[in-house]
Amino acid sequence: MPRVTIACPAALRADANQLARCIGLGPDDDQTYGAAAWRDAAGNAYAVASALVGEGFVSVATASLGAPAWGCDLAAARRAQGCIRLGGAADPTALVAVLSDAPDAALAELGVTLPPGDADL
Repeated sequence: MPRVTIACPAALRADANQLARCIGLGPDDDQTYGAAAWRDAAGNAYAVASALVGEGFVSVATASLGAPAWGCDLAAARRAQGCIRLGGAADPTALVAVLSDAPDAALAELGVTLPPGDADL
């Protein structure tokens, strides 16, 4: 099972949580992106989520969206989906996803760190 680590800019958190609710396993997936505690070199704030996902995760995340049985804000989910980018550095205008079995390597690729004193993943 692959692991995906995603840097979600603070401004996209609400929409990204609706996307997570839409493609996730249940209504509680709208809590995927919490506090935007992570920072890139320019000081931009991100919420980071890292989880094991199914082999078809990228296809599901980028396919045409439909509302799940538990509902979601489909317009918000679609806005977030339009911001998905695979690989590279975190971007304040994109949901950047890195597929890597090593969360530390994914965080290094994203270029985000926790300021001293903040909680870890």
